[in-house]
Amino acid sequence: MSDREIASAVLGCVGGAANVVANSLCMTRLRITVANPLAINRTSLDLIDGVLGTATRGINGVEVVFGPKAVRGIFNEFSRLTGVSGDLDPQAGVRTHQSNLHVHISPGRRKSYVAQADAQEERAAAARQDDLDDDMLDLTRLLEDEPTEEDLEPDAPALRLLVINGPNINMLGVREPDVYGKEDYAALLALCKDAAREAGFVDCRCFQSNHEGAIVDEIQDAYGIFDGLVINPGAYTHTSIAILDAVKAIGIPTIEVHISKVEEREDFRQVSYIRQACLETITGLGIEGYRVAINHMAEHLGL
Repeated sequence: MSDREIASAVLGCVGGAANVVANSLCMTRLRITVANPLAINRTSLDLIDGVLGTATRGINGVEVVFGPKAVRGIFNEFSRLTGVSGDLDPQAGVRTHQSNLHVHISPGRRKSYVAQADAQEERAAAARQDDLDDDMLDLTRLLEDEPTEEDLEPDAPALRLLVINGPNINMLGVREPDVYGKEDYAALLALCKDAAREAGFVDCRCFQSNHEGAIVDEIQDAYGIFDGLVINPGAYTHTSIAILDAVKAIGIPTIEVHISKVEEREDFRQVSYIRQACLETITGLGIEGYRVAINHMAEHLGL
């Protein structure tokens, strides 16, 4: 999709131009203030090509995360479609949350941005295609890579995320690809690291084990260290009271995620012990479900 097509899709998901009061951008996010927040369709926003996630911004706002390479061109197109410039103040009576990273665009520079929008659209589209073509991932770099201060908003809390995967998740791409997809475990690690960084977490640890006791140990070790937990216990979802008890013991906010739509599979998969300790359960979105879970966790924690 082009920047203009993406901006148009976002506009449709926030109630159309008539509902947009103001918009601005930071290094990775399109920030939108609306008159009626009930008109925002968060689920549809998450499914738009190029959207890495969403977050609530104050009472009347939403942030749509694209990443630093794409957000400028999309912001320009969004401003053109709405007729609302990024330097306009919100209407009176609309409550918004202000940020140090608000970008003020002067009238003189605004004309320059509009004139450059078509060229930026082509460059952004080409950059996205290059990213998609870069299939060879350096797994060691992904595991060791830590975000810098430039990746985070100055006022963002320093929160850490733990992602735990249970048995056979390491066999992604090999195990029943018609059910679990063709992406491998390295792709899942990359997605979690990138999504966590975009959401504002200072650290994202990914752990996988085929052994119940090792998973329980990892959960216990998270106490006092991590602020949020995203977990796919695999088959232990349906059998392990021990994992449930461990999550309840540490009291860390937890979201359950499953790659397949377990509610439409075998009868024995309809029982989830871990669900009793979770804020929500996300199923059937492939590995993209982890991105949704991470963004929902960030929102829950106030990032």
